[in-house]
Amino acid sequence: MNTIITRADVSHTGIIEIIGKKTFRKAFEHLFDHPKELIEYLDYTYDPVKLTRSIRKENNIYLLAWQEGKPVGFAKVKKHSLNDHISSVAQMELQKIYVLFEHHGRGAGTALLQGIENIARVINPDYLWLDTHISNEKAIRVYEKSGFKKIGKHFFTIGTQTFEYHVLSLPVAIGLRVPI
Repeated sequence: MNTIITRADVSHTGIIEIIGKKTFRKAFEHLFDHPKELIEYLDYTYDPVKLTRSIRKENNIYLLAWQEGKPVGFAKVKKHSLNDHISSVAQMELQKIYVLFEHHGRGAGTALLQGIENIARVINPDYLWLDTHISNEKAIRVYEKSGFKKIGKHFFTIGTQTFEYHVLSLPVAIGLRVPI
């Protein structure tokens, strides 16, 4: 299926909010002991005012994936974001990449990764890094297939729960292995 990648702007805040809430909830709801904490986290993270400010930040780039004229996914990149597991001052973070579940396997994730690779070519960091929940095995396989390697752990607290994440990195000189 043909996927178009565009750069998001503040007019896309509602689209990003819907995709972010829907995909995060579907992927991680089962990990929460208290559903109210998940809802509070999603409402805070995807608050339209907060999200608009984030889209406007010079350091952030949001990409949207479109299929058949409809938004099906998004990615957020922080152009300059340091991780202590990496010995370099030139790092870029893939902070979020979400594709609606009904569109998995249709090329949107691959197209978003290609868009991220294009951004990395312009920004030219030494490393691209991300973190993902340790139980997100499907995503971990995709990242490793794309050339990322596990380099450490990260812990993130939401409400009363602390979640464990793998930190993965990719030397940008190697480049992503994204099928074209």
